[in-house]
Amino acid sequence: MLEQLDWTERLTVAVTATFLVTLALTVRVADPIAWVLWGVAMVLLSGGVLVAVNRSDSSA
Repeated sequence: MLEQLDWTERLTVAVTATFLVTLALTVRVADPIAWVLWGVAMVLLSGGVLVAVNRSDSSA
């Protein structure tokens, strides 16, 4: 099934999986610092993915 997806769709699946796995780990740790670090990491990850996808589309 993943073979039928283009690279942006596969990247979305990867980001979603990363989000869910790291969220589960953060819930288990239950430390306020972990929540802050998780939130910062997810903002940076999603922002980086958005920039990468937008830059690739602008050159096409």
